[in-house]
Amino acid sequence: MNLYYKIWADAINKAKKNKAERNSWKLLPLVFISILMGLNLMALFLLLHAFNRSLLLLFPVHIFNTTGYNTGISIIITYFLPFVILNYLLIFSNNQYLAIAQKYRRANSKTYRNYALISIGLVAIPVLLKVVFFS
Repeated sequence: MNLYYKIWADAINKAKKNKAERNSWKLLPLVFISILMGLNLMALFLLLHAFNRSLLLLFPVHIFNTTGYNTGISIIITYFLPFVILNYLLIFSNNQYLAIAQKYRRANSKTYRNYALISIGLVAIPVLLKVVFFS
């Protein structure tokens, strides 16, 4: 949990430095970190799917008559919404972010940036390798 809170503290400090409006600064780090965590989960699912083809990559949803809408809702439910809820409860409920930002305060920390680059690379590199070598 220590690294998790360091990433959040770095994201909070960067969001506050960008001079965003007082209440809206919380939304950007919540969305971006939730997307990055979803990418990490996707990379894990893709790895597990390579060994066992019967594993589902998305939570199946059949609400609309259009496949695109159902796929979009499935992606949101599987890879985004759980992390938004988890991050909100662990970071923003009861203003816990104040204690986290104070405890893990470091100037010029690159933890958030490094986490973003690693998370994107975990998904991008295998996809690129598959496209280049196995298409």
